[in-house]
Amino acid sequence: MHSKRSVGIPHNNSVTNAGRGLPVSVAPLSESGRSTVRAEFPALARRHDDQPYVYLDGPGGTQVPRRTISAMAAYLERSNANHEGAFPTSEESDAILAEAHAAASDFVGAADASEIVFGPNMTTLTFAFSRAIGRTLRPGDEIVVTRLDHDANVAPWLALQEERGAVIRWVDVVPEDCTLDMAGMAHAIGPRTRLVAIGLASNAVGTINPVGRVIDMAHAAGALVYVDAVHAAPHMPLDVKALGTDFLACSPYKFFGPHLGLLYGRRELLNRLDAYKVRPAANQPPGKWETGTQSGEALAGLVGTFEYLEWLGRTFGGADESQTRRERLAAAMHLIRNTERELASRALAALGSVRGLRLYGIVDPARIDERVPTFAFTLDGRSPREIATYLGRRGIAVWDGDYYAYELIRSLGLAESGGMVRVGLTHYNEPTEIDRLVEALGEIG
Repeated sequence: MHSKRSVGIPHNNSVTNAGRGLPVSVAPLSESGRSTVRAEFPALARRHDDQPYVYLDGPGGTQVPRRTISAMAAYLERSNANHEGAFPTSEESDAILAEAHAAASDFVGAADASEIVFGPNMTTLTFAFSRAIGRTLRPGDEIVVTRLDHDANVAPWLALQEERGAVIRWVDVVPEDCTLDMAGMAHAIGPRTRLVAIGLASNAVGTINPVGRVIDMAHAAGALVYVDAVHAAPHMPLDVKALGTDFLACSPYKFFGPHLGLLYGRRELLNRLDAYKVRPAANQPPGKWETGTQSGEALAGLVGTFEYLEWLGRTFGGADESQTRRERLAAAMHLIRNTERELASRALAALGSVRGLRLYGIVDPARIDERVPTFAFTLDGRSPREIATYLGRRGIAVWDGDYYAYELIRSLGLAESGGMVRVGLTHYNEPTEIDRLVEALGEIG
């Protein structure tokens, strides 16, 4: 296991690797900067009743930049082939897949590309790794899960209760602000703990969890940690080495890419664990874990997404071509974090002004750095589906229900009434879109 450390997610404007040439602070996007960024996303040109369509459904999947679309089309036009063929299109395809692994490694801060595994989505990857880890468990071994997590980082581990005799230990949610009960976490982790599954940020209410502290506790007990970073990846820099996590999974389609799953695993663990795979497949990572033919066009598109983020880091984040791709990507994500902080503050104040609206999660403006710009609420006298339908007819896309935050919605007593309405902002959203949302909510009456 790793040595004990205290690592958290930086919440201020400081760029963690500023000493390597990045600016000390990154200013949020200006109005002209937002216009330039929005022009990179073709979907944002869509209109509804002579007004721009408002995409507040980012937690379910973001829009993609032009570079992503072009890269996918170019792959299908010129390099569409299967793996390891002795002919040009296969060689080109393999080069694109290798570049996707290398760029993803830089995005999450892995040691190298061999620690990156791709799959159809985060859920499928997590079930695959839960089965592999399950093969190492004995009856009575314990797994810690939380009631704040997306079910993709709960159900795969619950299955090991029946399959391997694992004991599931639950960590509850503090209902007042939808944060984790950290005293309960400390109590749940013990000498029989073999794995702790935790989300970096809640996909329902936006809470950023103190994952660094949890990793310290888990490693001190000799346990592995599996981090769900799906909802964090669009909003903040990721650094698996700084966190010290054993696994971290996310979904490119949540951070401006195609439909894919992406997993980081420590090389030693990827080598040691047994994968469920066909016999001729590679015995070394990442190939041993990437079962079947990968989606070449989606991986090409992901390379396009990373090129967009590099452009963002250069154009608005203070990075330049003399720096590494890792540094340019980090600059982009710090820019996104700082831009979204302003949007989150505006949304928090605006939603709080709506009569009859109850916002769940962290609502104290002084704690804005403890959340990402994802907001969930109920409105007196209206079901979440009624609200989402009304907004949809106004050209405003939001989600309703439980969005697979299965345990949280039940902990809050909202399952029978349809869950909550969820609004998710990203760096390509505009302040005026928040104003349109609040105006529409005020008209529902």
